[in-house]
Amino acid sequence: MGTVAGKGDFSASGYVGAAIIHHRTTLSFQNFSTSAEALPLEALLTINGNLAKRHIPLGPIPADQAAFDLAVPEGTDISLFNTVVIRAADPEQSETIVGTATVP
Repeated sequence: MGTVAGKGDFSASGYVGAAIIHHRTTLSFQNFSTSAEALPLEALLTINGNLAKRHIPLGPIPADQAAFDLAVPEGTDISLFNTVVIRAADPEQSETIVGTATVP
């Protein structure tokens, strides 16, 4: 499992694991928490956390759940990506990165 770490002024913690179920890849978050609970958040699958390179949107992060799953879009070769970036989902704050996690 990868460990979630906060970025900048934000704290974040938890774990991320990858699972393939019926030919579909899912990232499973466990014990997730962040100091950015007031912000709507989204997760993106990236190469080394670099949003300027190709990244895959995984969707919104549930604000009130410590454990949740995010499906990786079908056909994505997850071996090309190694970092999940958690950022503000509001387009005006899309540069606000709250945390990252290494994809196992």
